[in-house]
Amino acid sequence: MSDGLRLIMAQVDDVPGELMGEFIGRAEALGARNVQVVPSLTKKNRPAYLVYLDVPAAAEAAAGRLLAAELGCWGYRVLAAEHRHFDIGRHELELTVHRGGITHRAALRAKTIADGAERLRVKAEHDDLAAACAALRGAGAELPLAVLKAAVESRLTGADALPATLELHL
Repeated sequence: MSDGLRLIMAQVDDVPGELMGEFIGRAEALGARNVQVVPSLTKKNRPAYLVYLDVPAAAEAAAGRLLAAELGCWGYRVLAAEHRHFDIGRHELELTVHRGGITHRAALRAKTIADGAERLRVKAEHDDLAAACAALRGAGAELPLAVLKAAVESRLTGADALPATLELHL
């Protein structure tokens, strides 16, 4: 694992969801870059979880102790993995939304995912989209978050270059 990260996998049973939430918060505080908790079934159809943690190599021992102390794990596996990362760009633009006779302007952050010069996807920041929808609702214009997200991302993904401003009539 040449990038200094460890991918840890642990099998967990007999843990209520509330404790799993506490564990996730503490794992993030340790420096986990990603935490995935996947529900599963064990022998005899008992509910369980598979827990995956991406942690810096220096935090592996602390993450292992956290798995034992919080979740009662008897051990964990360190999986050999290499992460292949795409080119991620961060952008800010001015969004103007016209809806039901109301106009709302807001800053919008977006991330681009590219493979070299080829842009594969644009993802608009959820919190910015949600705030724009809330402001429109407050002004009397209902706009579902899913509709705004789809409109923004489809327009930006198809653009040759990301614009400084985006105007939508929805």
